[in-house]
Amino acid sequence: MPKLSPLDLVKRTPMTNCRQCGFPTCLAFGAAVVKTGVSPGQCPFINLSGIDITTDISFIKDQKIKDLDFIASLKEKIRPLHFEEIAPHLGATFSADCNGKLIFHYLGQEVSLSKSTLTIDGQEPDDPRDQILLYNYVASGGNHLPAHDWVGMESLPNSISKIKTLATYCEDRLARLFHDQSAPHIMAGITAVGGTATDGEGATLAAIILVLPMIPQFVLYWEESLEDHFPAQVKVLFDRHVLSYLDLESLVFSSERLADRMTSLLKSQVLI
Repeated sequence: MPKLSPLDLVKRTPMTNCRQCGFPTCLAFGAAVVKTGVSPGQCPFINLSGIDITTDISFIKDQKIKDLDFIASLKEKIRPLHFEEIAPHLGATFSADCNGKLIFHYLGQEVSLSKSTLTIDGQEPDDPRDQILLYNYVASGGNHLPAHDWVGMESLPNSISKIKTLATYCEDRLARLFHDQSAPHIMAGITAVGGTATDGEGATLAAIILVLPMIPQFVLYWEESLEDHFPAQVKVLFDRHVLSYLDLESLVFSSERLADRMTSLLKSQVLI
């Protein structure tokens, strides 16, 4: 039997992003269930008929154990690093508190990372993938400065399997989100996550967003054209040095988190 995917869960919700589950979107809820073992019952409207959720949850728990083991290995990997030396190369600030920690921003949120603790805006992250992303970033030690020479996912090595994943969990979601928003409101959200407007070669809107200090992502948005039968579309480009900091799995997840944050901000009252 195929393993449950976040989209499988989303299709069993009303897909209204009502947030009664405690997550900003139905997709974020589905990902949390599949990736971190959050109870599907947190959605009061979900239809679980016809699936063996017990089997799938067992798989999820096994995956969570693997993720936690991987996080432990990443902590060991960063243990010998001299945070004070690598901080400038990561766009971070070094603090001597807690025997040394790095302070940097992640989609407009403050990360505090020591060799034993990690918080985002003062809270421990619920999703192990956030920890994996952030520890991987620090473990890189800082490499090439971003060149702002932009390439698509398809141009990165061994990325064929990630192209559709990026489209599903980031680009297509942002296109649907932006379609319902005014340009000033979209830009307010982009500014809140650490982005700035830029030229986009014919795009309706273009911005460079610092997902992490050395991980800029170039977001291009073309609005729908009924006359040309052209749907709303988003393309995300990456700096050509990006794999010096993150592996492909973490890179795609960072873009997914970009879509999560933009959805949370634009659908909330925060920017109004």
